Amino acid sequence: MWPFKSKPGPEMEQRAAFPVVTHTYIENRRKGLLAEGDVALSATVQTAVHYWQSAFSMLEIQPEPLPGDVLARIGQDLVLRGESCWHIRFDGSELQLVPVAYWDELGNGWYHLHIVHPNHTESVRALEGEVLKLVINPDPAQPWRGRSPFRMMGLSGVLLAEIENAISGAMPMAGKGLLPFPSTIEATEKAKALSGLQGGSLVAITSKADHAVHTGGDRAEWRRVELTPDLQKLDINTFTQDLANRMLTGCGIPPTLMTANGNAGAMREGYRLFALQTVLPLSKQLLPELRRKLNVGAVSIDSMLSADVAGRARAVGVLVTAGVPLHIAMELSGWTDLALPMSKAKREPEQAKRSQSSAT
Repeated sequence: MWPFKSKPGPEMEQRAAFPVVTHTYIENRRKGLLAEGDVALSATVQTAVHYWQSAFSMLEIQPEPLPGDVLARIGQDLVLRGESCWHIRFDGSELQLVPVAYWDELGNGWYHLHIVHPNHTESVRALEGEVLKLVINPDPAQPWRGRSPFRMMGLSGVLLAEIENAISGAMPMAGKGLLPFPSTIEATEKAKALSGLQGGSLVAITSKADHAVHTGGDRAEWRRVELTPDLQKLDINTFTQDLANRMLTGCGIPPTLMTANGNAGAMREGYRLFALQTVLPLSKQLLPELRRKLNVGAVSIDSMLSADVAGRARAVGVLVTAGVPLHIAMELSGWTDLALPMSKAKREPEQAKRSQSSAT
């Protein structure tokens, strides 16, 4: 009201004139939610993440062990991103490792860390000695950057995700079909007939002429036209299984661990191969950084192998059969400081000596 000036209202938001822009943004956002960095998420990726998490959580850190959740998070970061970053803090005399969501390396030993909390993001500038950064598969052009095993595979992970996306896109058409509808039927009767269709599995065409236009068939044809995609011609099952096996092998996981025939012997050998050829070399690669920042003396996978009691017992039996003394075979298999029961042949002379001494 005059002579007072009215407050200016909020500025009107300017929308793009082309609706495809919004659609493109939403589609890219959806794809971003289904990916972790360069990795398109799928059941095969989750299988690899599960094995890496489980294996790293069983690592034995000496002299001071690290919490299992921290080790599992390190395994998850390494398989998905190829690197894992932590901020080293102390609460009194207790060591704390805080996960870093993303970070910037400023050079000259300085880091800009971003630590995510439920209601805010904490930004911290830290020195190199305060940051634990673990890297695998370093890029020769950027040795300080790690690379995920899925990134080293190239298009394998993307191809598997595209196959799953194509199958999921075809599934809405499963059970769908075209059904001609005579134009002579009254609208009320037509509505009753359409209401009885479950889930809209049939599309009604109101005349023979429309049926001929839509299907290209003879006007006399009144049978249902099936719209369900024929996926058998693509032979997806064999190709997808082979692609999933190659992805697991690229992550250092023998496909025999997921064998469908339930061959326990093959699964046990695959587990040993995974522990000795994947987890152990990775732990050796991470040991120098752990030793510099956390004063770690050694990293062991004994807990992974000690869980396989049947495999160790079989190894002892093979060594003893080959002529190796029992106590040496037990030590080679990781069984030490065990009180072995005395055999029957040795037990009888001992009992005879005890009886003679009691008689005298």
